[in-house]
Amino acid sequence: MFMAEKTGTTTIGLVYKDGVVLAADRRVSLDHIVAHPNGQKIFPVTKNIGITTAGLVSDLQVLVKLIQAETRLFTIRSGSEMTTEAVVGLLSSMLYEKRLSLNILYAELIVGGYDTKPRLFVIDEVGSYTEDKYAFTGSGGVFALGVLQADYKDNMSEEEAIRLAHKAVSSSLQRDVYTGNGIDIVVINKKGYNKLTDEEINKIISK
Repeated sequence: MFMAEKTGTTTIGLVYKDGVVLAADRRVSLDHIVAHPNGQKIFPVTKNIGITTAGLVSDLQVLVKLIQAETRLFTIRSGSEMTTEAVVGLLSSMLYEKRLSLNILYAELIVGGYDTKPRLFVIDEVGSYTEDKYAFTGSGGVFALGVLQADYKDNMSEEEAIRLAHKAVSSSLQRDVYTGNGIDIVVINKKGYNKLTDEEINKIISK
């Protein structure tokens, strides 16, 4: 990655009893410069699937638009929603094909969704993917990982999961210079994709 294009961030995802929580900071960086203080790093893919993005902004924007278009086309043609695993498989194929053509997209992704149960996957820039209970990407992810490893537990409630996600990204805000300017949190469950407001987040973490 060229220094002039270097970006940083912290994104995490975790599975709780009834769904998935995705979280990310808002700072968009360009080398040592804060390029934008309020960037969007979590996006809806379908009504019950979301994606976090880390890497080069231009690559990520193109990739998000492509997967959103492909899932809409699938729904139009089939009359049903694409599953979380199918979305992951499609993204993996896109990234792998770019690798074969030596036109690699600098993108690390976390995909969370709810089909009949919550699913969480992390995908690297060449298309490799794994499913896990929690995951991280970005320059500050190593700090968030320590919090997740220490505090994650199976069958957490939604509020417990939101507090843990906020705590994990907050740890990166304190240590990683490329992470900052607030935290976005999205909850995905059988009700669908829901981005929390700052007021909703603050109410939960203050309990």
